[in-house]
Amino acid sequence: MLIESKFKPAWWMTNRHLQTILPRAYPITSHFKPAFQEFDLSDGDFVEVTWSHQVNKIKPNQPIILLFHGLEGSFDSFYTKRMMNTLYQQGWVAVLMHFRGCGTKTNRKAQTYHSGQTADVSEFIKYLKQRHPTNPLFSIGFSLGGNVLAKYLGERKDTQLDGAIVISAPLNLSECSKTIGQGFAKVYQKYLLDKLKRSTHAKIDALNGADPLLLDKEQLDNIANMGEFDQLVTAPLNGFASAEDYYEQSSGKQFLSNITVPTLIIHALDDPFMNETVIPSENEMSASVQFELSKKGGHVGFLTGNNPLKPEFWLETRSVKFINQLLTETK
Repeated sequence: MLIESKFKPAWWMTNRHLQTILPRAYPITSHFKPAFQEFDLSDGDFVEVTWSHQVNKIKPNQPIILLFHGLEGSFDSFYTKRMMNTLYQQGWVAVLMHFRGCGTKTNRKAQTYHSGQTADVSEFIKYLKQRHPTNPLFSIGFSLGGNVLAKYLGERKDTQLDGAIVISAPLNLSECSKTIGQGFAKVYQKYLLDKLKRSTHAKIDALNGADPLLLDKEQLDNIANMGEFDQLVTAPLNGFASAEDYYEQSSGKQFLSNITVPTLIIHALDDPFMNETVIPSENEMSASVQFELSKKGGHVGFLTGNNPLKPEFWLETRSVKFINQLLTETK
């Protein structure tokens, strides 16, 4: 179902680039003492996990909300730490699964995370449900993590989730790779591409040439845009024939019609990373999907309020409301 969002941007932040950039300028202190875990994957690699609680102190019926960050994100990303603070203050358990290599360590395998990598997600969710079988389990995905979550929800009949929230997701990857290379969005592209190159440099050093599919550092440094990076790095390391093959198989939009758990998708028309092709039609969504579209909000922004010194981070407010609604309905 496609509906108009009730979000109204702050009067001092109606520009899409301000909505995208300024949220990171507000200081964040963690309201909880994070607990860290390394979760071993079946292929011999691992992911790093950050909890808002000590795992052995989680109560049997305490809701657990699993978070997935965006491209090159982590626990230190403004949106993940703020959301985890908010969930913790609700009395819920927040847990962030870092994608491969996005924590404090370089992952062991040449294989990377990407917008369609749902196998690791599936393994960790299975582990969560085995360890906490009576706890309601929800998930929130931001940007790339939102696309991963949408794909996971649509490709499995039994997701083991009680609900999900997808935020600012690039549901049409091919179009998004083009949009981020146009106009002012090139600034975002350079920022993300530089981070990807640094993490890939670290992988090359760690593997010491052990994988023939890895580029050498000179080739890596010559990559000029996200499309080239996906063509030369993401696709070959993850078994895709090309960047377009990767985009075609991994774009979340095609999976929305198969989703069976209550899912809220939040998106802004002025998201500078994307264009209108990420917005699904009614017949591209199942009855379980609620697509909330706002005119403003930028990319993972959505700041509102009247005081520039104390803005309201609406994404957190809306997410808590949606999860509370689902918890009430299941009682």
